[in-house]
Amino acid sequence: MSSPIDDIKSRLDLVELIQSYVRLQKAGINYKANCPFHTEKTPSFFVSPTRQMWHCFGCGKGGDHFKFVMEIEGHEFPEALRMLAQRAGVVLKREDPAIRSERNRLYDLCEEATKIFERNLALTPAVKTYLKNRGVVGETAKEFRIGFAPQSWDFLMKALSAKGFRKEEIEKSGLAIKSEDGNSWYDRFRGRIMFPIADGNGRVVGFSGRVFEEVPTRSAVGTPTPDKNRDVGAKYVNTPNTLIYDKSHVLYGFDKAKQEIRGKNKVVVVEGQMDCVMSHQAGVKNTIAVSGTALTPQQLKVLRRLCDTIVSSFDTDAAGDTATKRSLALATEFEFERKIAVIPSGKDPADAVLENPKSWLGAVEAAKPVVEFYFEKSFRGHNPSGADGKKAISATLLPLIAELGNEIEKSHWVSELARRLSVREDSVWAELKRKNAGAATPKTSEPVEAGRVPTRRDLLEERMLALLCFVKEDLRKKEFAHHYVAFTSDINQRIFETLLGGKVTVAAPELKNDFDLLRFKGEVLVQMTHDLEEEFLSCKRELEKECIKERLLKIGGEIEKKEKEGDRVLVTSLLQDFRALSDKLKLLSHDYAQK
Repeated sequence: MSSPIDDIKSRLDLVELIQSYVRLQKAGINYKANCPFHTEKTPSFFVSPTRQMWHCFGCGKGGDHFKFVMEIEGHEFPEALRMLAQRAGVVLKREDPAIRSERNRLYDLCEEATKIFERNLALTPAVKTYLKNRGVVGETAKEFRIGFAPQSWDFLMKALSAKGFRKEEIEKSGLAIKSEDGNSWYDRFRGRIMFPIADGNGRVVGFSGRVFEEVPTRSAVGTPTPDKNRDVGAKYVNTPNTLIYDKSHVLYGFDKAKQEIRGKNKVVVVEGQMDCVMSHQAGVKNTIAVSGTALTPQQLKVLRRLCDTIVSSFDTDAAGDTATKRSLALATEFEFERKIAVIPSGKDPADAVLENPKSWLGAVEAAKPVVEFYFEKSFRGHNPSGADGKKAISATLLPLIAELGNEIEKSHWVSELARRLSVREDSVWAELKRKNAGAATPKTSEPVEAGRVPTRRDLLEERMLALLCFVKEDLRKKEFAHHYVAFTSDINQRIFETLLGGKVTVAAPELKNDFDLLRFKGEVLVQMTHDLEEEFLSCKRELEKECIKERLLKIGGEIEKKEKEGDRVLVTSLLQDFRALSDKLKLLSHDYAQK
């Protein structure tokens, strides 16, 4: 009987799974991409559809479906198992302790809270009318699972407790707050329109609640009573960081937008949940929201896996918003093409869509590169003829030009700025250099995780075995009739013996994964190599040289030891071996030099 793990792997295609996170390009029989786990410009991340495995030749990470999800989502195995089981339609036994965890319990709790808020919205006509007046149609509200939390201290606490959740669990989810005396709990969200926040897989992990001032409160016996003068608190209240929700990683709407982001190779970033909801409703489905904060390196890293272009929305009154500027500045480190969409009417995208959806679509399509946008804005706002105007314009534009990674693009804007300010170009370059010297920005790219660094010998062994899988049998027999190759691991030695015997598969189950990985690496190397035979011979020759050098060091030590012991016979024999190996090493080096 097959295990749930086998069932999941048989139902889920690895290429499709990885494509939901990373843009893959066809590369022969495999697929490739820039590695999502370390920063690189040349793709070294490969996926094999035939072997259903992935590997990065840059950072060395690789594995199967579960390993990929664990790496990309930061999950432990139980969470990865549960997530993939849901995706594959495989039923897991709930009583199995291996798949139950505190995280899973919080996922269940947030899902149940979402359903409760949805049902309560359906029973609250005033909120439904408000959403309708804001332009949100019923289908959109259902798609984003918008709900409502009534003005009650313990409405949700009671509803979730009735479903079997403990008060401590509800507090850990961020939905409840413990009283100061420590003896009771109360709802965090009261009298608010609720926007569930989902992770990339569509699981609800937190909430954002927008105050609804018009809602009546409830008396002690549950009778609605108006209270227009009550203290409504902050306009938005959000879930604090929890075991499953980290605001620096999650993006509102990302689960619904990621496929469109990949397809359009562009992400549209708006400020609030309502902006995101209305943008999707208008047809701009590659939109996500940042809730008024700057994008974080973690969020930008996720977005960079899917697209090259980031479009930020600005209304004419908020173009200097600090958080958005920080996002755009940070985006340069991830080599995004950065653009700005100018909101045509109203104060935000939601207003623009309400007035005329086509105006928002047009604004996104007409988005301008960041420097071009600020050029126009700066020259509109200041007089370039006077000294003060020149100074103000350059103060705005030079930092933006300095952020550009492309030197040709940078040179273009320096020339343009000098021309429009009527100053010498070298003066602009000098000021740009001065600003760069005083504004060194620390890089945020995460380094490749530390681990055992493969030696040259390790890499040569792996490469030679990978190529050995694909060279002709007669070449195999000829080259290894007499050889000086040895292996540092028993697994590599056994695989080598298998290949030398002419077999292209291994019978030993414990060797299968290693053998499959070697053949996968061999497939990639074959695609990248112009002359397979020459590459193999070169690799074998270098490995032999490494093996001989190690053997010479060992024999040298043995000779020294036996000389001290006075064993002249063995010393003579060892010296003969040493000379023979030295001659072989010279011959290999000479052959390589000749080639």
